[in-house]
Amino acid sequence: MNPFKLFSPSYLFDPTPGFSFAYFWPSTIFFVLIFALSWHAASLVQKHRHQKLAKEFLGGIPARMREIALAGLTLTFFREEGIPWLGMRFWIILLVLLGVAYGVWVWRRYQKGFLERLGKQKKREAEDLYLPRPKHKKKRKR
Repeated sequence: MNPFKLFSPSYLFDPTPGFSFAYFWPSTIFFVLIFALSWHAASLVQKHRHQKLAKEFLGGIPARMREIALAGLTLTFFREEGIPWLGMRFWIILLVLLGVAYGVWVWRRYQKGFLERLGKQKKREAEDLYLPRPKHKKKRKR
């Protein structure tokens, strides 16, 4: 395959791209691998040292990975079966580009906000040490 063909609109938007889909198994393995890695990503978010903040910033990644993988497998199936309009090369490429864009957006959001919120949380915890606390109730003897 010539990768420069992807810049040709007639190649990219062909509603019935034909029956020769040489990349069925590589794309299927790619999307199944993304689906499997989503479960590992979920466990990494759970094991993060700052679990509450990690869920806020990274909690949506495993679910999005599963959504992208299932949509990719569906589009790969449509492409393999030669279904008009749903089997266009454009949809698979768009899905992969959206996944990359989502990953970049989450990473930038994580870099910007996580360390800032972590600092604020530590400062708030240090200030909370000096706040009055409610009295502990004693247990009554019967």
